[in-house]
This record gives sequence, structure tokens and C-alpha cells, in this order.
Amino acid sequence: MASLLTRYNDTQTEPGLINLTAMFQAGDEMSDASGDEDDVIPARVGQAVGRTADSEVENDEGNNFFRFQRAAPVYPKNMINHNLDGAGTTGMRRTTSSIARISMAIRRSLRLPRRSEARMAPREEQIVIERPRPFFVMPEPAGPTPEGPLFTENTRDTRIGESHVPNLLQEIIDNKRLNRYDKVKKLIRRTDWPVCHEIRANLWKELCNTKDWSSSKRLYSDEAIEYDRINQGKKQSPQILADEGGVLNNFDLKEVGSVKLIRLLLIIERLRPEIVYAPTIYPLCSLLLHFNDDDSDCFACINYLLNTKGFIMTAPVQWAASSHTILALVKKHKAAAYVLLKRRLGTTDDSVLVKCIEDWLLWLFQYLPLPYVCRIVDCYFAEGHKFLIRSAISIVYIWSKVHKRGMEDFKGKSLQEKIDAIKKEFQDVATNISVSTSTFIATAVKIRNLQSVTIAKLQTQFEDELREEVTSRPRPIKKVRRTIFCEAFKSCLVDNDTAVELMSYMPERLQLVTPTLAYQLSQDGTSFYNFWNKVDKLDQTIIIIKSTSGAIFGAYCSSTWSERHDRKERTRSKYWGTGESYVFRMNKEMELPEIYTWVGNAPDVSSSECPQYFMSATDKSFVIGSGGCDAIRIDEELTHGMTGPSTTFNSPQLCEEGAFDIYELEVFHVTSSD
Repeated sequence: MASLLTRYNDTQTEPGLINLTAMFQAGDEMSDASGDEDDVIPARVGQAVGRTADSEVENDEGNNFFRFQRAAPVYPKNMINHNLDGAGTTGMRRTTSSIARISMAIRRSLRLPRRSEARMAPREEQIVIERPRPFFVMPEPAGPTPEGPLFTENTRDTRIGESHVPNLLQEIIDNKRLNRYDKVKKLIRRTDWPVCHEIRANLWKELCNTKDWSSSKRLYSDEAIEYDRINQGKKQSPQILADEGGVLNNFDLKEVGSVKLIRLLLIIERLRPEIVYAPTIYPLCSLLLHFNDDDSDCFACINYLLNTKGFIMTAPVQWAASSHTILALVKKHKAAAYVLLKRRLGTTDDSVLVKCIEDWLLWLFQYLPLPYVCRIVDCYFAEGHKFLIRSAISIVYIWSKVHKRGMEDFKGKSLQEKIDAIKKEFQDVATNISVSTSTFIATAVKIRNLQSVTIAKLQTQFEDELREEVTSRPRPIKKVRRTIFCEAFKSCLVDNDTAVELMSYMPERLQLVTPTLAYQLSQDGTSFYNFWNKVDKLDQTIIIIKSTSGAIFGAYCSSTWSERHDRKERTRSKYWGTGESYVFRMNKEMELPEIYTWVGNAPDVSSSECPQYFMSATDKSFVIGSGGCDAIRIDEELTHGMTGPSTTFNSPQLCEEGAFDIYELEVFHVTSSD
């Protein structure tokens, strides 16, 4: 208490009285009675960026003693991209009374004390101090706006400014080192750092800093050097830019920052080929570049998130199921909001209701102002994807309070028009958010009994229900030329982009020399004798097959076929090869190959327990990828073959007919530069 009073008395600027007794009483009542791990106490004296200027705004963690007249602080335009007064905005009407009603409704649901209760403290117990200085000092009418230094060269206007919110970085580092992750989580939840706070230069990096940090940075630096050498200014486009539903908000990076962002995304795609769909990577990389000049630090952070369970989902079916999970959690934890959504749409069908919240990721990373996004990401780096779900539920909850009265008449509108109207309402609620950053975080935290086990169970359930639908749904994907270190091989069966894609999945040491054609069925005949004469001694091979029905598929084989002659080894196992092998099939709509790598390469499995049936051969046959069925089997003459689901690569049947006739077959010799 003494240190807090000293800190307050050191900031004497404008006259104003604060009731500290009421503040601590309010803070004591904020403990979570539900037994959840969440715990919220009042924010420090510095108030949240994004507080409205024309009303007596309550601090939503119990600090309802702020009833003095405020001067409206001035912020850089990119920090708050909505009108704080509500003037000239579309959507929700921003008035003092409407904000007060919404705030009171949220306070009641969170069991915060009323404003009148905070004023009931005995007069003699009140401690009177002077009002502290706000984060940003109002400039004199005729003078320039004071500006601090930019965080990085990448950003236009994100500057380091004065703040009375304590730093706490060293305390967070110490607790993290001692594995006190609950303490770290609570510190981050409680402390309302504004965008301008100096801690933002290091907070996210420290939360991601593990024993692999230095190696991740070195890996990125080496890749960046090779990337710059090979591309030499060539324009490339990351895959994520072509993904439908991705969040493409770079939060107003400068040109130098945008260049770093594209290079960072391309290198992530190259080093992490298992990533199929990850719409959060773009905004997270953008935010990291705002506060960090060194893009290798940004890569190390993203690499940590990708390697740590519970942070980034990387498959379309996971993201499709996430909207259903959020709706189920709203139904359980915010029943009134769920009922209002049903009433507005006039249906009880959850498959229809979920369409209204399918843009939830855009609410958080595109529509919310930057101060709110930064506070969400603070908690996300400490808690993982669960906090994004908490934040999405909070948006739905605030929407239900905003639109509880004066409900728009949907009479005469089609169901799709109603869905579009409600989606626009969610967008407006996020864009013109009517509560402070601290209130928003408190609303997310105070969702009672929201357990990770429940979220995981719901997510798995909906993924299982949607998997077949999502995998069969055509996804428009833009062709992307991946980075390889030499010219691609020339084939009469696949184009140059496909050849680049196939080579990019080979080990890097084998990407320095262009593979050469060693065998072609139409030129060398269908005899296995001729086939083995040309293929037996090759180091590694790429095999491409075209069936008479037009299907194109094949494999990369990581070992030489001459190992079939090693009788000593074959008595122990008829299969050989390594986990660098893969099989593929062409997707005609994408015009790119779907590549299936060894299941043992997945980070969450034990490779020793995975099937390792990579290659097998006799004088009259060869097999690639067995286990269950053979991914590719060619026997007798090189005119017929079979394909089926393989457990070694977790691959499906590579052509529709299963049994196929061969129209053309090519074998390319892959060698190292040694």
C-alpha cells in the first residue's frame, strides 16, 4: 500500500480525488467464486487505451471510483481506428446512456460492485490522493503532439510512450523460469499495458523463449541468406495470401516491414511444409514485426507456437470446427446470448446459427482496435488458443447486451439476409467496442468453468463430424512457386510448378542438383529387365506414373533399389528405406500435388511406433509404402498396378480406380552434389 501511494503521489498533474479504499474493496470482490483458475484484480492506475471520453466510464475490474471529469487523451491514428466518441460511426449508437447500460449489464454478470457501493466507504477511512497522469498527455492547442521513438523501423506510428502501468517483465521472466505459469498468466491478465508501453519490445519474445530459441534464430538467418541469394528480388507470394478466410491485416506496417513479413511467411512455409491452413500466422507475424526489428526473433516466436501444443491450428477441418465449438460454449456459458441469436434468426438449428459466428477470427484480428488486439495477444502467448475462444465468446456476449433492446425487425427478410445482418452487427460491435480493454479482458476471464478438457472434447467431436465435408470441399488455392536451390527437372507428365513442389519436399542436401531422367516407359519398354538395368544403381529416385484414365501420382524413394540384392538384410525384413520418402497424387483443381510424408515425421507421435514399410522389390515387382494396403504396387510387367490406403504415409488411394493400367512412367535420378 505504501509503495502504491508513493507512486501515485509522484504523478501530480491535474487535481482530482480517488477513493483508494473503494478500489481495494472492489478488487477483493473480484475473486472467481467458480473455482476456475481465473483471477482478476483492478488494473493499475494507468487506464486502458480505448476508453471513451464523453462518459463516466467504469473500470470493469471494480475501479468504479473514477467519477472525476476526464480529458480525452490523444492517440496515434493506427492505435485506435474507430471513433471514440461514436460520432460519424455506423452500426451501434454510441451515447453515454447506452454505454452505461451495457457496462452495468456486464458488471452484474461478472458480479462486480455497483458504483453506489464503492461510494459507501466511511468518510474517515478515505485516503485522498491526486489524480495520476494519463498515458498520453493532451497537447497544448497551438503546440505539436509529443511523440516518442518508434518501436521498430517496420512500423509507421507505433511509438514508445509514457505509461504509469508497471513493467513487471522481470517478475514474469522469474516466474516463468520457476515454472510458475499460473502466476505468469495472472500477472498478464491483471496488468493493462497500453500499445505504447515499453514492455512490448520484449514481452512476447520472453514468453516464447525456450532452449530452442537460439537454434531457431540461426535456422532462420541461414534460410534468409539463401532466400535472398536465390530470389534476388523476384516477387513471390506466400500461400496464406491465397487461402480463403485468412486474416490479412498487417496493422499498417511500412514497406520495409511488409517486405520482411512476406519473406518471413515464405520461409515459414518452406521450413514447415506440414502447415496446410493457419490463418492466424499472418496477423501474429505482423504484430511481432511491429515491436521487434529482428525478424529472426519473430520466426523463433512462431516456431515456438507451432511446436507447442494448443497454440496454432494448422488444418482446415480444425478451423471449420472452431466455430461450432464456440457456438456450443456460448450455449453453455452465455445462454441468454444464445437465446437472443435464435430469436433474431428465427431458428433453433445450430448448423444455421453457426454461420453467424464463422468470422470470429476477423473480429479479433481485423475489426477490434489495436489496443484490444495487443491485450488479447498478451494473454494468448501465455495461455494459448483457449484465450482466443474466450475472446470470441466475449464478443458474442457484448453483442447480446448491445442488441438486447431495440431489436431490428427481420420480418420479410430471407434467412441469408438475417445471417448477413447479424454478421454485420458482430463486426460493428468489434469495430466500435463499447468497453475498455480491461473490461474486455475481465469479461473473457470471468467465463466460469471454461475447462480446456471441455474445449478439446467439443473440438474433436466437431472435427469428426466435419472432416469428410471439409476434405471433399474444393479449396481454391493459388499456385505458389516454392524455393529450391537449382532448376527443376523437366517431365512430360507434370509441369514446372509441380516439379518444384516435388523437389521442395526432398531433403535440402538433394536440392542442389537437378534430377535427371533415367527411365521412360514409352522409350525404354515395359520389361522389368530394362527397368532394373537403368534404375538399380540410382542413389534416390522420383517415380511419376500416369494411368490410362489420366490420374497422375508417384513417389520419392529415399534409398537405392539395389538394396533388394542384400540377402542378409532381406532375411530380417523385406522393406527398407527412410522416413524422407513420400508419395503424392495430383489434385486437378489445385493443379498441384498432394504430398503424403511419413507419419513418423509428425511432432506429436513416436517414430519408433510408426510403420516403416517404405520400399520393397523383387526382380518382377516393386512396392512403395505398405502397411494396410500398398500405396503403389507394380508387378509382372510395367503395364498394370494397384494402389490403396497406406498406414506408412497415412495416404489414401492414389487414383480413383484402385487397380490401374499404366499409360506412362518416368523415373528421375536424384543425387547429391558430392
